[in-house]
Parts: sequence; C-alpha cells; structure tokens
Amino acid sequence: MITLFKNAKILKLENEKGFMCGNVVVENDIITYVGEKEPTIQVDQVIDVCGNILMPGFVNTHAHTAMTILRGIKDDATLQNWLYDNIIPCENQLTDEDVYWGEMLGIAEYARCGITTMEENYFNIEGITKAINKSGIRARIGIEAKVCTDSDYNCYEDFKKQYKIVKQNTNSNLVKVSCFAHAIYSTSEEKFFDILRFAKENDLPLGIHLAETLKEVGDCTQEHNGLTPAGYLESLGYLDRQCLCAHCVHMDKDDLQILADYGVSISTCPSSNIKLASGIAPVFAMQNKGINVTIGTDGVASNNSLDMFKEMFLVATLSKVSLYDPTVVPASDVLKMATINGAKALGINSGEIKVGKNADLILVKITEPHMQPEVNLLSNLVYSGKGSDVYFTMVGGKVLYNDGEYNIGENINEIYKNVNKIRERITKKRI
Repeated sequence: MITLFKNAKILKLENEKGFMCGNVVVENDIITYVGEKEPTIQVDQVIDVCGNILMPGFVNTHAHTAMTILRGIKDDATLQNWLYDNIIPCENQLTDEDVYWGEMLGIAEYARCGITTMEENYFNIEGITKAINKSGIRARIGIEAKVCTDSDYNCYEDFKKQYKIVKQNTNSNLVKVSCFAHAIYSTSEEKFFDILRFAKENDLPLGIHLAETLKEVGDCTQEHNGLTPAGYLESLGYLDRQCLCAHCVHMDKDDLQILADYGVSISTCPSSNIKLASGIAPVFAMQNKGINVTIGTDGVASNNSLDMFKEMFLVATLSKVSLYDPTVVPASDVLKMATINGAKALGINSGEIKVGKNADLILVKITEPHMQPEVNLLSNLVYSGKGSDVYFTMVGGKVLYNDGEYNIGENINEIYKNVNKIRERITKKRI
C-alpha cells in the first residue's frame, strides 16, 4: 500500500519555523518521501491534508492504560491513600478480560488524541497483549514485578512467564519489551536483583517510578544509609542498562547528575503529579544536565485523561512558574519531548517525519478558532491545541482513527458497554 499525503504543513523541528509545506509518501509502514514537490509516482491512495498539520504521532513514555476503568475512582487524595486504600483494592478484582477492555478503551483514547506509541506498565499481561496486538498500536510493554509480600512469589520465574506471553501474543514489529520495577518502596532488594538478572540475560531495558513524592525520598534515605532514590538505584546497578525513570519530581542536582551520567531518560507526568500534589518536576534542570526528557500521561485514575496536548501545556507552563522565568522550556522543546525524545527513550524508529522512519503519523486540524491565526503553529500546538484537534491517526501504515471512525479491532460502543459493566462490578462493594 502506497499512500500520498499532499498539501500538508509538515512538522520539522529542525527547521527555523518548525514546519515545511509539502508532501509525504508512505509505503506500507515506512516513510519513503518527504518534499515540497508532489512526487510523480503511482500511489494507492491520496490523502489531501488541505493545509492542516501532518506530524509524528505522540510517544507516551509512561502509562498504565487499562486504568481507564478506574477513571475518577478516587479524586482529591494523597498518593498513598489513593493507591493503597482505593486503587489496589479495586485492581485486585480485575481479571484478564477486564484488563483487556480497559486497555482497549485507553487505546481508543490514544488513537483519538494522536498517541501512536506507549510505554505500558501494568499487570494482567494476557489482557494487555491481546488488546495491543488486536488494535495495532505501537508499544513497549514493561513486564512488572508484583507488588506483594508473598514469600512464595518468585519474581524471576514470573518474569520468564510474562516475557513468554508477550513474545507469543504480539507482533514484534510493533511491540518491544522492558523490565519494570514498580518503585523502591514496593520492591525488595531480592526482587531488584531478580529483575536485573532477567534483564541482562534477555538484553532488555529497565523502568521504574522514581522520586515521585517527598515521602518516598525521606523513607529511602532513612532505610538505605542516607542514599536518595537515585543513589540507591545506582548502588544496585539498576541504572547500568538503558533505563527510563518516571516522575523524578524530587531530585536535587546530585541526583540529576547520577541519572545524566548513566544516560537515563526521564518521563515527566505533570497532570498526575499536580493532581496528587506530588510536586513539580525540575524539567529545566533536567535539560541543563543533558538528560533525555520525555512526557507520559501516567494512568487516568490520577490524570484523568490521555491527552498529550494537556501534558505538553503543563510541562511548559509549570516549568516557567516554578522558576519564575517565562523563557524556559519553550514550545519547540516540549514538542521534541513528546515525539523525538520519547522515541529515543523507547528505542523505536519513530518521532520524526523523515525518510526511513516508521509511518506513525497524525493529522491535526488548524481550522478551529483556537488554532487561528496560523502565524505560530508551534505555539498553537503546545499552548492552544487539544486532543480533539486530531482527526487522523496512523501507526505503522495502518489507520487507527479517521474522522470519528475507529479501526482498533473492537467497536467503540462495545468497549464503552463493557468497561461500564466492569466498573459497576468492582465498585459495588465500595459504594
């Protein structure tokens, strides 16, 4: 299948204005032409972009997608109360089938809002892989150690089982795998060493929630001879492999230097962090250390949406207000975090519109009042844009969403019906 996108404003962040007017050709799952002139080749379909924006799809570097089932389950609560008293009791009731439908709802929201790749960190691997494979979205799935105190639990053997399921049930062209530890406070040293052993044996990258709250930092320094979370991970050797750390809200310059020294990428999740009052991540300081900063939505139970436009706005504006400096973290930097930087962190061949890159593309409408005038489209995307401005989403050459129509393997109304039944069941005892 050869597709020509013509008459497009193409996002090119290396250009001075950030855009070029032109055309893009996709052959199957790869971009094969980008240029101002319309190519004279035989194509199977032509999509007239009509002067709207053609850009790489967003890369969501930290998500718990199936938590769509838990949207609004407990608002206005601290992280510890939210997690241990509300989220975990409901999650304990979820089956693989429940997680499948929650994952499908999240994938529909991704497609609608222009997210083409996610770093998935959730449990019930059967349901997750079934939904990801059926939908055609791109993902890096973090196989995760259970948050439990069961003395019979064998983390290493559990990882072997999960890894086998992912490899058997997904398309390797679209799905990568990482090893994920939930957090320092929920992962024993024994589990950490099991995860490290498995990652090394299978040449897999690592991930973790890190320094999300002051309580986490304080508890870590007390329990580990004054080591901060970053220092503790360094002492374990957890940063030695390609590592992606989510949140990193409470980090000083020494912590950031540790991450920089090991080439760690960071996924900042502003909506979740401010809703749970966890704090504001020092994004500008991260940039100054040369750290690869990316953007994640986290789960909708603490967000409560999967809209990368909202996250981009918050990354830019929270950085400015926390430093009382409106010049830091400009729109172009934020767009890189949501695309190029995210692709680098996950090790995927996407994030830019260039020949040879994966055809993970979205179209963004600029004909709405809030996107006019067109003088500064970079600014419009970050400070004015909304997920609802996306009207077309393609992953690896496959169209997942097109102007109200979903192509993710399940009927959208069937997804809604099932997640509402699940939500009613798991919360019935709590009402």
